[in-house]
Amino acid sequence: MRIVAFGDTHTQHHDLKLPKGDVLIFAGDGEFRHVFDMINFNDWLSGLKYQCIIAIAGNHDFYCERYPNEVKNYLTKAVYLKDEPYALPNGMTIWGSPMTPTFLNWAFMESEENLDQYHWSKIPKNTDILLTHGPAFGYQDTARPGGDHLGSKTLAKRIDSLKIPYVICGHIHGGYGIEKTKDTTYINCSVLNEDYKLVNKPIVFNV
Repeated sequence: MRIVAFGDTHTQHHDLKLPKGDVLIFAGDGEFRHVFDMINFNDWLSGLKYQCIIAIAGNHDFYCERYPNEVKNYLTKAVYLKDEPYALPNGMTIWGSPMTPTFLNWAFMESEENLDQYHWSKIPKNTDILLTHGPAFGYQDTARPGGDHLGSKTLAKRIDSLKIPYVICGHIHGGYGIEKTKDTTYINCSVLNEDYKLVNKPIVFNV
């Protein structure tokens, strides 16, 4: 199964060139601040040809946080995940969450303690692909080379304990790319750089 992953479009989705694949995964931050932002993104998704489209929100997607019960009414062309799993066409399990550690006054942010207790603890043991808006601490989580690590420490521990094969995130634009360990492939699929320029390509991988 061929997966195409991208995130952090910040209203620039119409300028994005997507490669062919079976499953399209969006890692949040479409900049959904109003309902018409979601309708616009959904209309764009309707013209794409994938077996399945998975999406989560991000810290810039305030509408999704304020009106959680309405999101799926407008994002009809994707499977929207908020701390929940979904079975992909090949039987693999993906689990998605919009949460990130607290930083200023953005959407979907909580303390590490609350993230661990109320969100990461819900990640099932049989998770094959983990989709979170923010990265795990130490993996694809620096805004620039040599910069501070900005990922979630409790998420990193949960991933390590479950040995999740694939972890997809965005949020930290400068962390774009792929990093592999013995047990896990970490993918930061932010398509914008830290200057919000569309310079990165969606990341494609096979599972």
